[in-house]
Amino acid sequence: MAEKNIDRMLEMTDSKYRLSVITAKRALQLSAGAPSVLPAEQKAKIHNVVTLAMRELATGQLTTGQELIDEQRFFQDYQRQRQIELQKQLTAERERERD
Repeated sequence: MAEKNIDRMLEMTDSKYRLSVITAKRALQLSAGAPSVLPAEQKAKIHNVVTLAMRELATGQLTTGQELIDEQRFFQDYQRQRQIELQKQLTAERERERD
């Protein structure tokens, strides 16, 4: 973990192992399509999802802990929302082709 804000991130958790697990889970969320909390100009410079996850954690905008939303439910809700958006786009494209 060669992140410049590592000390601040370690203060957010009770151990470096928990920080590793939190970072890994957030990286999985990001790779699955979860939106980033970083501004687009910062996000564009980062190509590694683990680094992106660590930078997000360092901002303090993410909540960590035991009482969070279930990850499976999060992904199911996100996938449903994404399917609805894609269906709307497909419907709009079909309507444009008809015209």
